[in-house]
Amino acid sequence: MAKRLTIELLMMIALGLLIGLLGPFGTFDAPPAQRMVSWVVWLLAGYMLFRPTGVVANWLCEATGLPRFAGKLLAIAVAGVPLTLIITMMATRLDFAETLGWSGFGTMYLYICVISAVVFITMAALFGRADPAADLLTPSSVALHKPEPPLPATATLPLPPGFGTVRALKGEDHYVRVVGEAREELILMRMRDAIERLGEVDGLRVHRSWWVAKDAVVSVRRDGRTAIITLAGGHEVPVARDMMPQLRAAGWL
Repeated sequence: MAKRLTIELLMMIALGLLIGLLGPFGTFDAPPAQRMVSWVVWLLAGYMLFRPTGVVANWLCEATGLPRFAGKLLAIAVAGVPLTLIITMMATRLDFAETLGWSGFGTMYLYICVISAVVFITMAALFGRADPAADLLTPSSVALHKPEPPLPATATLPLPPGFGTVRALKGEDHYVRVVGEAREELILMRMRDAIERLGEVDGLRVHRSWWVAKDAVVSVRRDGRTAIITLAGGHEVPVARDMMPQLRAAGWL
């Protein structure tokens, strides 16, 4: 996680320097150094607001089945409000009440949302696109039988030596959390690419953000119109509503 945050913060600084050099939205009149520093500060402030908002939006997408891109748009729209307040107060020297009544607040909010979208698209292009196609539920195998000794993790996943058996994969933005028997590892990779690298390991992508190995499944219980899978080790994995027919056909229910 520390590595991930470091990469993202460095990206915000680099983008801030680049945008500041270009001087969009009327900032070109300021001296180059001033506008570059200003844009770095503004992007870092936006990151501090957008990051937790994006996490909440991802939880909402998982709970409701909304597409991932819709969660990103929601996060941009919500985080854009306090960010616009901060940037406007810094740029215009207005106090809080004056900022709320400023006639250009709506235009500034639109600019902030545009910049936030550009940042998101840039990060997605560098780390792997998070589009609806990548969110499709892609089962690798749906056969379930009596427990067998788990298969070893494929060597093509960038895991440390001795990691052991892969029990599950969980997508987290542009990263994948690999859940093993005794440890977890966060790798920079798209979910579908990680699943492909597992090769012939039997399992099923039960949710946009989850793939589970069938040998790691301890139990499957119904939860209204969906289900919850419990894995060895105690992890509970939500099942997407669209996957329920495939779970029934596979005998998981």
